[in-house]
Amino acid sequence: MTERTLVLVKPDGVQRQLTGRILARYEERGLKVVGLKLVRVERTLAEEHYAAHREKPFFGGLVEFITSSPLVAIVLQGPNAITVVRAINGATRPHEAAPGTIRGDFALETAQNIVHASDGPEAAETEIALWFDHAELLDYERDVDRWVLAPAE
Repeated sequence: MTERTLVLVKPDGVQRQLTGRILARYEERGLKVVGLKLVRVERTLAEEHYAAHREKPFFGGLVEFITSSPLVAIVLQGPNAITVVRAINGATRPHEAAPGTIRGDFALETAQNIVHASDGPEAAETEIALWFDHAELLDYERDVDRWVLAPAE
């Protein structure tokens, strides 16, 4: 099932110059980039993005961190994109993330775990709409898809 999902390369990933290496992992797997931009996050956007955590003690820290420096927002598309991206990213807690995953290779602490990814279809839809205008998402054909995706039946 073709899905879209949001990925944020958080400020730590951008500051550590990992954006290209991270993006390459998704593309090498076969996922299609349909939206991509560098964003300086305003506090209101950060608070809306983390609204589910508003009552938690770490909410303020999340907002401060994500607004501390630019991040890269990405929309990826492909079969089972949500699950595939979360597997590429690795466990939320880097010490639990397998080597070979983004967090397993690049992160040490949960507070600075390099990337965010939507955790399900509803979250993906909500988050994509929060970070991207519809006109910023491009639908296009890729020649490589005949080698990556099974033919439609």
